[in-house]
Amino acid sequence: MPPVPVGRMSRVLGVALTLSLAVAACSRSQPSGEMGPQAVPVQVQELQPGTFEESSDFVGALEAEQRVELKPEVAGRVIQVLVSSGGAVAQGQPVVQLSPDQAQAEVSAAQAGAQAARFGRDAAQAQVDAAQAQLARAQADVELAAVEFRRTEQLVGAGALSRRDLDNAQNQLDVAQAAQRQAQDNVRAAQAQLQQSLSTFDQAQAQVNVSRGDLGFKQVVAPVSGRLGDVSLRVGDFVDVGQTLATITQNSELFLRIQVPTTRSGQLRPGIPVELLSPDTGEPLATGSVNFISPEVDGEGQSILVKARFPNEAGNLRDGQFVRARLIWSATTTLLVPTVAVTRIAGQSFVFVATDQPQENGQTLRVASQRPVQLGQIQGNNYQVIDGLEAGDQVIVTNILQLQDGRPIAPAAQAAAP
Repeated sequence: MPPVPVGRMSRVLGVALTLSLAVAACSRSQPSGEMGPQAVPVQVQELQPGTFEESSDFVGALEAEQRVELKPEVAGRVIQVLVSSGGAVAQGQPVVQLSPDQAQAEVSAAQAGAQAARFGRDAAQAQVDAAQAQLARAQADVELAAVEFRRTEQLVGAGALSRRDLDNAQNQLDVAQAAQRQAQDNVRAAQAQLQQSLSTFDQAQAQVNVSRGDLGFKQVVAPVSGRLGDVSLRVGDFVDVGQTLATITQNSELFLRIQVPTTRSGQLRPGIPVELLSPDTGEPLATGSVNFISPEVDGEGQSILVKARFPNEAGNLRDGQFVRARLIWSATTTLLVPTVAVTRIAGQSFVFVATDQPQENGQTLRVASQRPVQLGQIQGNNYQVIDGLEAGDQVIVTNILQLQDGRPIAPAAQAAAP
């Protein structure tokens, strides 16, 4: 190794000496109390008792309480659409008006036929009355002829009259009885004609009612109250019998079919709360309850059909809407700790709690105290606390990875409790 020049050696020793003096000076000027670790800024959350719910989630589509199709009962041409699409309708409210021309003509023709049948009925009744009057006269003639025959018979027996007079009396009685039988036949014929006329009149009157009904059917009305669907009809369109013109949906209440596993059958009961959640955002949509539990089990899926009812006064739910339903089996009061506050080491869960540590100078220092905890199920963004924490504990929820047991902290803000 070649020798180092004396001048260069002197400069190196001078720089080293200068650095040593600077370090020594800094060491003397650094107070002993500032040698500890720097406080970590954190947010804390005070634990308070909350509600822990045991629940199960299901998915399905909502069903309206009632959904009917609006159909005309007679064919016709549309002359007016009385309600716009999406509008609310009451039961019996007119929705579509069809052309009444043909129906009105049919009503007039039926009324004319009924009037003619009424005249025929009245004429048949008059014939019956005349036949009955004729029968009454014939019966009176028979009675008179019978009296005359008996009187003549007595006189002939006494020798006052001849046998010829008796024969004349007998002949008059036979003629009167024959007239009576003819009058009876006339009455029966007149009554039969009257019955036929009455039947014709009833048929004509029924046709009037049918024609009037058809005229009324030219106005298509809502069979139930609800909200009208899309109406694509235009004035001038021809519609046929049974053609669907629109739908009417009653959505003041909606129902959801839920297939619950048989393993939960012991917990099923009417009135179990059910929450509707948006499948996209998870936001609550409505709260209802179980109102039907099937007595049968689906053998293939080993599930039980349950129906939940949801009021829809606000109208924010729709028939056929896809939703997520949460059945709440039970609700208990317990402590809940945020999931962001939990760390795991070798399978054990820990949280850091802000505590006050006494100092030698009589003051206190805010530090992070690491505690082992026993946790239960998770609910949303919180764990159920079984052991290790108490109500009022200040749990640290930020900068967890920068903390150690006993590390000084500087609480930045108090986080909102769940």
